[in-house]
Amino acid sequence: MNEKALLFGEPGSLAGILSDPSAGARGRELPAVVILNAGIVHHVGPNRIHVKLARKLAAAGFVAMRFDFSGIGDSRPRLDGKPFAQSAPEEVRQCLDYLEFSRGIRRFVLVGICSGADNALRAGALDPRVEGAVLIEGHAIPTPAYLLRLYRRRLLSPRSWLRLLSGRSEILRSIRFSRRSGSARRAAGTRDAKVRGETLSPVKREILESIRALDARRARVLLIYSSGSASHLFYETILRRRVADVRERGSLEARLVEGADHVFTHQTTQSQLLSTIFDWLQKLGSPGERPEAQAPALDIRAQFQ
Repeated sequence: MNEKALLFGEPGSLAGILSDPSAGARGRELPAVVILNAGIVHHVGPNRIHVKLARKLAAAGFVAMRFDFSGIGDSRPRLDGKPFAQSAPEEVRQCLDYLEFSRGIRRFVLVGICSGADNALRAGALDPRVEGAVLIEGHAIPTPAYLLRLYRRRLLSPRSWLRLLSGRSEILRSIRFSRRSGSARRAAGTRDAKVRGETLSPVKREILESIRALDARRARVLLIYSSGSASHLFYETILRRRVADVRERGSLEARLVEGADHVFTHQTTQSQLLSTIFDWLQKLGSPGERPEAQAPALDIRAQFQ
């Protein structure tokens, strides 16, 4: 296994670490794996998970890239003021372009933890070269079930009831914020989508539409959660039933890592996480098992000359 630091993108402002299999060890049919920032943590990842994953994959024949978005870690800030929700998918595309030109790879899997999972889902839905996405503890949208579990102990506390009756409760503040946000969206003319007769907020709608965009081209999604997290409860109470047809087609799987926290601090949960990702990647089919993605030809060579 060989590792090297490099710069790529437009204009060479993105920093990444490329983990290459040793000579003769690379699997010709294997996709490259691109690992995205978890929040503002640079390319080593929370508890060095990204380093461990990249090296494990390279030892097994995968090309693995972990890079920093603009303004994070070793990558320079953007100068165009573009919102992160737009710039992140664009920078993922630039990373895939670089790997395609330098390694001749046309198949990719995106991996992300927390906000990295959200960016992997968003970018994966937009780029037809992405055949898989591993989303770890993503889309942490609090649900009523999560809030009930979070506050169940406080329901028996006289002090908590006193705060509620006096108007100083965190629950009341959350409800007021939710109502204000909803009113602002309606005032701005934002209309909630209807999915199977039920209302979805814009954030939840984007998650569902992105998953379905991946499913439409037979890309596969692996969701990994820690037990009891807001992300897991959102999946169990809202998302799971809305993607039942995607699960039935085998395009989406969900796994739970018991005893893990949000960033998989303990070594035992890290080992379970890495094994789960590695086993799932090993099961991805070869290019001949799925239809060729229809995408316009990309003239990318000039970017790297």
